Amino acid sequence: MNTPYNTGKVQIGKYYQKPLRTEQDDDMILLQGYLLGKSKTARMDRIAKRLYFGMVIGCIVLLMFL
Repeated sequence: MNTPYNTGKVQIGKYYQKPLRTEQDDDMILLQGYLLGKSKTARMDRIAKRLYFGMVIGCIVLLMFL
């Protein structure tokens, strides 16, 4: 906004400058990923891995009893 909003007495935004850059750290990226739903795919991957290892262990136990 180049020209400030003039109320007659006060000029709002006269000295406003856009931020030059946005700082991002690992916590911000993790939180954004969680809020945007990327953690759902990670959760599904964990569930799939647990099911896979459970089936492998189940097959090994079943083969031991046969």
